[in-house]
Amino acid sequence: MGKVDTFDEYKLFVEDTARLSDRRQTVTNTYIAVNSLLLGAISFLIRDAAGGNWWGLLLAFPLLAGGIVVCCFWQQFIHKYKTLIGLRIDTLRSMEDLPGMEGSVRMYHVEDRIYPRDAEGKMIPGQGLNFSDLEKRLPMVFLALYILYTLAALLALGVIAATTLAKCFCLM
Repeated sequence: MGKVDTFDEYKLFVEDTARLSDRRQTVTNTYIAVNSLLLGAISFLIRDAAGGNWWGLLLAFPLLAGGIVVCCFWQQFIHKYKTLIGLRIDTLRSMEDLPGMEGSVRMYHVEDRIYPRDAEGKMIPGQGLNFSDLEKRLPMVFLALYILYTLAALLALGVIAATTLAKCFCLM
């Protein structure tokens, strides 16, 4: 087996890590689109319920449950990609210390200025420009919206039921 050039291997890892980050961003955009469509559909169903179409409220509940499940999967997805990309960046940092990389800029070490690390080389939570931590908040925002919509739908359903019962008792 032939000798592997350290710099060529490093370039391959950099390119592959960039592709992985791009893929994560694409999937995140897809989750944002799916959640936006679900919330839009749910909004129309709840709005139509105010006009007397109570069946729309019943249709909203499966969409609300689906949205909550989507957010849970999205949260897991972000965590897994953060772990995978973190592993690759740690590997790239280690590769920068290998023979054959002398005189290089060591960009992943330079980035420590904006991504501070502790004595063990691990990122310090809450410090620096950690986009994954910001990205993790997106599913929570959508989850909060699903909970608010669920409460609104239950309230609207209660009002419709009370109004219907009141009409029935007035007819007797």
